[in-house]
Amino acid sequence: MLLYTKKKKSQEMKNSCFIFFTFFILGITNAQILENGKREIPVIIPLEDAPKTEASSDLLKLPIGKDKQQGSLLDKPKKQIDFTGQSKLVRRKIDFKPNYGTLNDHKREEYDAPKGNQFFGDFTNNGKFVRVYCRDHQAFDGDRISILVNDKLEIHDVLLTNSFKGFQIELKPGFNKVEFLALNQGESGPNTAEFSVLDENGNTISSAQWNLATGAKAHFVIVKNE
Repeated sequence: MLLYTKKKKSQEMKNSCFIFFTFFILGITNAQILENGKREIPVIIPLEDAPKTEASSDLLKLPIGKDKQQGSLLDKPKKQIDFTGQSKLVRRKIDFKPNYGTLNDHKREEYDAPKGNQFFGDFTNNGKFVRVYCRDHQAFDGDRISILVNDKLEIHDVLLTNSFKGFQIELKPGFNKVEFLALNQGESGPNTAEFSVLDENGNTISSAQWNLATGAKAHFVIVKNE
């Protein structure tokens, strides 16, 4: 009887230990579940193409087809140089108005130019004619000349500009004297010009420059053999 009682107590003890151990395991497991429930599980989202957006920077966005008055720095019109002398970018000495009066109307003695004439030599040419071109090679200031051939006035009044002006001289047998008479000295003085003489084939016979006082002459001679 005593032995049976001991075995019964021993069995009860084992059962108690087993139940305790089972509840202990269950407690630990529940604790882990609760602990895991409190943690944030990272969510992985599949990558998607980012939406395309237009650049919002005004510095990089150039207006196309818009009114130029909107102030774009690149839409400013290009300034053109005015060769007529009215542009503020071009310094002009005088608003020159042509005067087709007599020689005395053109006289200006503000510059102490050489009073003598200038001779540029004589040349031989047996062609039918020569062409003479002249221009003011310095600042355009209103220099004017007359042209004489063998002491005969052929062109009364020529305004020298920075572009060449030409005329043709028919050659006669013998001497053909061509003279440039300075009608004035322009605004800055003296009367300055560059001239070239070409034969009928376009070859240069002579090329030079003159500096004349009012009333002075520059001349050359073309000799045509008979």
